[in-house]
Amino acid sequence: MDTITIDREFKTLIPPLTEMEFAQLRQSILAEGVRDALVIWNGILLDGHNRYEIAQDYGLPFRTLEIDLPDRDAAFNWIIDNQLGRRNLTPDQASYLRGKRYEREERQDGGHGDQKSEYQNDTPIPDTAARIAAQTGVSAPTIKRDAQFARAVDALVPQVPDIVERVMAGDIPTRGAVIEAARNPEKAVEILGRKNVHVANNSGNNEWYTPPEYIAAAREVMGGIDLDPASSSIANRTVGATEYYTAEQDGLGQEWRGRVWMNPPYASDLVGRFADKLNAHYLNGDIEQAIVLVNNATETAWFQGMLQLAAAVCFPRGRVKFIDVNGMPSGAPLQGQALLYFGTNANLFSDVFSRFGKVLHAR
Repeated sequence: MDTITIDREFKTLIPPLTEMEFAQLRQSILAEGVRDALVIWNGILLDGHNRYEIAQDYGLPFRTLEIDLPDRDAAFNWIIDNQLGRRNLTPDQASYLRGKRYEREERQDGGHGDQKSEYQNDTPIPDTAARIAAQTGVSAPTIKRDAQFARAVDALVPQVPDIVERVMAGDIPTRGAVIEAARNPEKAVEILGRKNVHVANNSGNNEWYTPPEYIAAAREVMGGIDLDPASSSIANRTVGATEYYTAEQDGLGQEWRGRVWMNPPYASDLVGRFADKLNAHYLNGDIEQAIVLVNNATETAWFQGMLQLAAAVCFPRGRVKFIDVNGMPSGAPLQGQALLYFGTNANLFSDVFSRFGKVLHAR
């Protein structure tokens, strides 16, 4: 095929890969080529957007698979079914996709609900919600709630133009917040700007600084700290990184290199992004070594993602007692912490950090 078209509406239905996932996919494609065919309908790309982007960037060949669908609505539903059937979606992502399918099919059905089939006169046709519920494995009331959520998202586009992208990237406080914002559009930006904190009182702000003994241990293992990507001028008095990024400089938009110390903001909409960025830079070889201090949120995707790459992890005895600007105890988060080590000196990390708690090696 000579030309492939990227349809923006279709692409917004596809959850974006994290930086780490994209880096892993790129690494795989560069090593093995584009193995799976890109799915095309009428020249429009339906599946394989990330593979296509990598292939274009590196001039790699790829195959296409043209599928026969009757119209755009069928292509729209194909993408949704494909995402619901093959991805580990967040509840918000799955809800939005089911809601969008309901809205589209309800318009096609004309809102007829239950009626008699011309082929089976005594058998009612299930209404749209019941039919989609049966196909997606949820209840009809869930589908109706999904539709309310999808309508709220679409209604917010004038106030928050990237709201669909934010939903599919997991960058919203809650579904309830989206619905509230749609009901109060004049406050939409304020409502959706709220931070969804992973654990109560884990503020994720720069008032909580790492105790110096952990920084000293990190220096002992890595031989120095070249970068702290989530810091402040006050925090760097203790960390002593050669380079550091403040909240205003936005470390997520900067390059990371060398030996990295990271104690990211603990707000859940930020910690995952910092974790994914570190993983991606480590996979790319930009980061030589890194030590990361985070909550031991072992149930989260971002923590599991780091565990896949870390050479060792220390689980401190008790919660880390963070300090304030004057070096005095500032309190501890409501859950325990973990320190993950990335690099080739896992044995040294174990020797040094075992003073704080149990150290486990990846292998």
